[in-house]
Amino acid sequence: MGELRERTLVDLFGALEGKYGPNYECKYYPCHFSGQDCSFCYCPFYPCLLYDLGGEIKLTSSGYVWSCENCTWIHMPENVEDVLAVLSSYSRQQLIEEDWYFFNRILQELYYGRELGVWEGKAYNLMPAMLKKGCEQLENAEFLRIVIEDFEIKSVHRCTSIEGEGVFIPLKEGEKLFGLLNGNFVVCKI
Repeated sequence: MGELRERTLVDLFGALEGKYGPNYECKYYPCHFSGQDCSFCYCPFYPCLLYDLGGEIKLTSSGYVWSCENCTWIHMPENVEDVLAVLSSYSRQQLIEEDWYFFNRILQELYYGRELGVWEGKAYNLMPAMLKKGCEQLENAEFLRIVIEDFEIKSVHRCTSIEGEGVFIPLKEGEKLFGLLNGNFVVCKI
């Protein structure tokens, strides 16, 4: 288990024990907004791969990361309460052993009201969750296949078909998302 995931679980278990709320002693407080709930300094859903929450894929000197810089969802008190209510229904052992897909399904249910991602062979397609606003059909488009191991992004590939293993998400360019929806290439507004 990676260091980031260990820190995430420490935060999660602390919050489940009632250690939550703003952390006024943190030198970065408020890192997102005044009055934020810091229960999940390390988000249990990282990397969520959901543009709707404000994150995006970035290439750094150490590889690809999911940047949560513009995500405030996990720091809103009402969302923290919902997350704690759902995750407290699982044993600690299960929360330690479960994979990225388990946590992403929970996040989708919390945020969208149901799981919108779909399995297509060995691939998990998250595009139906995000491709929904002002979409126009295209002749061709590229989107991304993300390979995740132990909650870390191992590789990112541009592609035009859903083949292979990994998580498929739209390609973001500015305020547009490019992808595949219902068998058609589309461009949609964020």
